[in-house]
Amino acid sequence: MGRPKQFIELLGRPALHHTLRAFEESPEISRIYAVGDCGRIRDLASEGGISKYAGCTQPGSCRSFSTRNGLGICDEDPETLVLIHDGSRCLVTPDLVGRVVWAMEGEADGSVPALPVSDTIKVAEDGMVHETLDRNRLHAVQTPQAFRLGLLREIFSSPEDEILDATDDASLVERNGGRVALVPGEKTNIKLTSPEDLILAEAIMRSRSRIHNGGSMVADHQVRI
Repeated sequence: MGRPKQFIELLGRPALHHTLRAFEESPEISRIYAVGDCGRIRDLASEGGISKYAGCTQPGSCRSFSTRNGLGICDEDPETLVLIHDGSRCLVTPDLVGRVVWAMEGEADGSVPALPVSDTIKVAEDGMVHETLDRNRLHAVQTPQAFRLGLLREIFSSPEDEILDATDDASLVERNGGRVALVPGEKTNIKLTSPEDLILAEAIMRSRSRIHNGGSMVADHQVRI
């Protein structure tokens, strides 16, 4: 994008405002910790009325190190359920948060939202197709991802080279023998990665606003832990 994605404005508000608002409105969430530009995020949370905002820390040199830094400011009990979310997924909904939390009531060590892959996926080597994967077994994973705080502390205390290249937190849990449950994701839970995504994001937000203002908004399923 050429600029911090989480602060790009969507319908007059920074993207991160919409992310924080979704978690603020989720009954499952009691505290929100952020990783990023702490002064800017603190002001954004204050101006946006984010009462659950509990603190912030600086990012690391890669996404897994940023997660580790965030865990470092969480002083809750090890059994506390932690949801890790990408701030640039600003269209996350309280309903999705609820589904991720519900999935942790079983024997799973983690839960992630995911969508079945609809495109054919090919593995390439040197510009040539090496293998075509069975898309019936493939899912595109989103955030938020949920885990117990104690498990995350254990995993992220590993040597840096063991967590450096992780593309998501669930992969580290899987690598350590953990079981991760899949829950239905949302097609609208897009990640801001290119200018075209901004157009789509604002279109989705306008559509939601029309539904809400028309009195047809479906109530979120609520669960408290």
